[in-house]
Amino acid sequence: MSGTRKADIIRDLATQLKQSEDTKEGILKMLALKDVKIDAIDEMIVNIDKAIPGLIKNINDNVLPVRQAYDARISSGCRSDLTWEVTESDTDEDGNDYTVYTVVKNGTRNQVNYYGQKYYRKPLNRDYGANIITEIEGNVKIEPGSGISTVAVISAAGVEGIKVGDIITDNLDAPEIYSSGDLPRVVGFGSTAVLGITTTIQGNIGVGSDFFVAVGTGSTLAVTVGSAVSMFNVLPEGTTVIGIGTAVATLPFYNDDNGTFTTTTITRTAFQLSNASVTNTTLGIMFVGSNDPKPTLLLDAEAQKDRDEQKFVVIRDTEDIADDFDYLKSPIDPVTIGILGNQLGIGHKSEIVNNGNPPGPVQWREVLEEDEPPIGAGREIYYEGNFSWPIQTTGGEAGFGGVSSYATLGQTLVSTSSTLTEETSVATLTSAPPPGSETGAACAARNTAITNAQTALTNSVNANLAEAQRLNALSQALRSYRDEEEIQAWGMLQGAAYEEQRARNSEIRSGDFDAQDLTAFDP
Repeated sequence: MSGTRKADIIRDLATQLKQSEDTKEGILKMLALKDVKIDAIDEMIVNIDKAIPGLIKNINDNVLPVRQAYDARISSGCRSDLTWEVTESDTDEDGNDYTVYTVVKNGTRNQVNYYGQKYYRKPLNRDYGANIITEIEGNVKIEPGSGISTVAVISAAGVEGIKVGDIITDNLDAPEIYSSGDLPRVVGFGSTAVLGITTTIQGNIGVGSDFFVAVGTGSTLAVTVGSAVSMFNVLPEGTTVIGIGTAVATLPFYNDDNGTFTTTTITRTAFQLSNASVTNTTLGIMFVGSNDPKPTLLLDAEAQKDRDEQKFVVIRDTEDIADDFDYLKSPIDPVTIGILGNQLGIGHKSEIVNNGNPPGPVQWREVLEEDEPPIGAGREIYYEGNFSWPIQTTGGEAGFGGVSSYATLGQTLVSTSSTLTEETSVATLTSAPPPGSETGAACAARNTAITNAQTALTNSVNANLAEAQRLNALSQALRSYRDEEEIQAWGMLQGAAYEEQRARNSEIRSGDFDAQDLTAFDP
């Protein structure tokens, strides 16, 4: 019977491991079906949300002109947005009272608010079909008609952690390298020679020539036969140095004495290349280095653009979604609040707002009963203005030899008076606009421009807001429906992640028991 209890424990742990793996697989299959349903709802919400930004833009395009019309009335001198304000009152060392006045914005401040679609997003409002595995940096080249493409990975971690079947994209919202409807999957791995730049040389090369003459900046000492070189749109890819010699170059020469240009010939280092130039260049930059092998991803879709040092996101879909998921994480905390931009369809709740608050996004600990953060679509600040301009008087009182000048924003002065009257203070106000200000009919035209801008805004609100609110109500109903589905999906993901962790623990414990001699402890 020796060792039978140890064997029983190891066998039981193996059974637990198998059960957890089978349970996880079954849960993920259900989650995949749930995600298909959620994705269908997502598509409907996004399709509705797509119609809302245009309506909101129709309104918001008329917000800035309102502020601009008010600003123009101020800047033309038809009205004032400044005044004196007491910023300090005290007594000096001699016991004399004094007051400090500062020019500030007056009390005619107002604002006009932008409209926006505000969203609320809980952690459970997520994609259940994919996980971001890692981010890489690499070079991708167009290979038309091949049906495939390669990404030479130049980031330090290489292709570590990436698996066959993983999805590659350059942008989660608006991919450019690959079409969003045809994102590639990894179908294999390889190696690609990538130019590791050691120096740059400036020089000339003619079209069809395989001789590059160094006539500018850059050291030629580091270049050897076999060095890899690159000049975008000048030399074919894979060009190398096959010989080093000299060549006679004709260079322009400026004569300081007579201010004329002549030409001179000079012998310079020249490099014979393995490929001929496809175009000519003068004082072009040639990159020189070595072709270093880099791990490469083989993808099952063609790239739309050539890119070097492009960042890519590696995505793994449902099969492994539970691997790194924290099943103890709260599904409802924190709530992210912001204004919808390009990420249409997100969130469990949305509403049309016009409150003038900043757009966020910010996180809200609703479960802790925190006050909801003020989030909106922003605003434009303007001043209606009045007919009172701040002036200062020097050399005596106004009307008694003093000289008055119009004060500017932020200007300060010290006075022995604590009131703003012409008789007692040098900080005074006048109803006369500054010299050069518009008057009469010109100011009337400014007032009309304000009225017209406000009318245009009102008309755009009347024409677009109701439809935007109607569409948001539809998308909100779908968001509420999707939220219930996502609660279930979150529970499935939690269950799958728990079984994944349980399987790992069973495997670790089995190894621990197997490594120990427990014979002496058998009953």
